[in-house]
Parts: sequence; structure tokens; C-alpha cells
Amino acid sequence: MLFTYLPILWSSWLSFNRWNLLSPKPKFAGWENFIELWQHDVFWLIMKNTFFFVSISIFPTMFLALVFAILIDERLKGRVYYIYSLFYPTLIPMAAAAMLWVYIYSPNLGILNILLAKLGFPKLGWLGSSETSLWALIIMTFWKNLGFFTLIYLAGLQNVNRELYEAAYIDGAGWWRRHISITFPLVGPTSLFVLVTAIILTFRVFDQIHLMTEGGPGNSSNVIVYYIFENGFKFFDWGRATSLTTILVCILLTLTL
Repeated sequence: MLFTYLPILWSSWLSFNRWNLLSPKPKFAGWENFIELWQHDVFWLIMKNTFFFVSISIFPTMFLALVFAILIDERLKGRVYYIYSLFYPTLIPMAAAAMLWVYIYSPNLGILNILLAKLGFPKLGWLGSSETSLWALIIMTFWKNLGFFTLIYLAGLQNVNRELYEAAYIDGAGWWRRHISITFPLVGPTSLFVLVTAIILTFRVFDQIHLMTEGGPGNSSNVIVYYIFENGFKFFDWGRATSLTTILVCILLTLTL
């Protein structure tokens, strides 16, 4: 508890202070840090990016993870291949995965642009364009997390009574009807766990942004955790950084409790 709550309390207190490289000692400033953030256009752009990243990353990943878990659980043909394909990205360190996707998104050598060129489409600057950089990060994060959430759902499916499927099959229920009526409701607790885990993981996304785009171009792929890093370790404005941290903690507590 000491290493959990003390840093939160310390950060919350610092968020009401002016503290930077030119002012080694914190000076109480009340709500000024929060007011400045509220009035800063970049803050709202970053909050928009953050919630867009979280919402677009989570729900498609959860749905497809559950579908893949169901298919794997039913002994799908080529099951081992699908298991390796889904779980392998989870085992790759984030730094290595980020570098792999930097190569995939490369304007001249990347496989995506090579495929686009063969299909007659113009090449895109996936990481260098404000229109595609955030989407590129979302796709990479989706690829990285899908296997992890599939594994959680696969574990949750082991608790579903198989006799329920047999009874539904005898009653004439099709594949989709069986899973909509039986699987989806019974994996509700697992879905809640996956949702909370996914919210925390996506809100604290940092490595791929730092290694692939550094929040650019023009903050188009910047999110709140990377903005905290920038204010704290690039601009040395620790008062603003802790204010952003306090906002992030409040958001996570609101969404997960």
C-alpha cells in the first residue's frame, strides 16, 4: 500500500504546485496548472486522441478475441496454426514489435505500400501523416493485444457447461444462436475483466508511440501518457506533468471502479 497510495498522494499534491527545472522547490499555485491545461488547445487534442485510441482499440479487439476463442475452443481445423498466429505477437517485446511495424509502415520499403502499389493505389506515409499516424498505432496495438485477450477468453470458456450447447443443439439452435444465447451471457464476468484490463492497458500506451511517432506529426498521435512524459522529461514542467497524471488517475478510477 505504501508504494501504491503514497506516490498517488504525492503526485496529487504536486499537481497544485509550480515546479520545474528553473524552480527546484515546489511553489503552491492552487488550480493554475489545471486552468492552463483547460485553456490549452493541445490538451483537448490529446484528450480527443486518447479517447479515440482507447475506444477504437478496445471494442473490436474484445469482439474478435471472443470469436477467435470460441473457434479455437471448438477444435477449429488448423487450430494450432491459429493459436501460434494469435499468441506469437503477445510474446514479442514491445520495442521489437514497434520496430517491426516501423518497417512495415516504411514509405518505400514497407510491405503495406508495396501491396498498395501493386494494387494501383498511391503509397501512404503511414507514420508521417497526421491523417494516418494514429490509425497506424491503433492497428499495431490491435495486432499486439489480440492474442492476449483471446487467451483470457479461452480460459473463461472452460467454465461454460458443455451440456448447455448440446441441449440448445437438440432444440434446433444454430451456431450463432447458441453462442449469443449461451456463450456471450456466461462469459460476462470474463468480458468485464477483459474490458477493465484493456482500458488500463490502452490508456497507459507509451512504448509504441515513443518508438514509432513520438506523438507526431503535430501531436496527431499524441496521447495523455506520452504528453505526461513530454512535460516531465522534455520540458521539465513537473507541475503540469503531475496535473496530467492526476487527471489520468481520475479518469481510470471513474472508468474501472
